[in-house]
Amino acid sequence: MDWYFDAWKRYAQFSGRASLKAFWLFFLVNCLISVVFVVLEIVFQSTWKIEALYSLLVFLPMLSLTVRRLHDTNRSAWWLLVVLVPAIGMLVLLMLLALPSEPDSDFGHYPQNNAML
Repeated sequence: MDWYFDAWKRYAQFSGRASLKAFWLFFLVNCLISVVFVVLEIVFQSTWKIEALYSLLVFLPMLSLTVRRLHDTNRSAWWLLVVLVPAIGMLVLLMLLALPSEPDSDFGHYPQNNAML
């Protein structure tokens, strides 16, 4: 669970690298939390959009983690702009984020014993 809290601690750090595991587990937990909030809003017919507030709260940590994950695949943060391509942009970004880590890249060396980076 350290990888989850590490992403929150490093919410404003856009340099460095993030491992495949650290990114996807953070992504999965945030999706699950969002689904729980949506279900609660439907069940209680809430006028407050708790899920929308949570999405705003998690935006910056997720953005910084995505940038660090792109660095881990030896790509710059400019690759985030691929989401602006209609229809396939998000799929291309997800495929880039799923690529394996590059051992040595322009963004630093990959320490083999640290999964959280």
